[in-house]
Amino acid sequence: MSLNIAAGLGLGSNESYSDLFQPYGGFPGGIKVEGGYITMPDLPVIGFEGKLDLIAETKKLSA
Repeated sequence: MSLNIAAGLGLGSNESYSDLFQPYGGFPGGIKVEGGYITMPDLPVIGFEGKLDLIAETKKLSA
């Protein structure tokens, strides 16, 4: 989610950690870091939709 906030506010120098604070942190599935940069995915709203591991955890909590 912080990645989406940084991109939306134009904070190009913001640090986002792809492997910390899982399953809440990190990048959506399929995002690759190239030369220290990523290309934002074309996902709706705030970015949770691309986090398949987070969706799985949410389903466990709601069962």
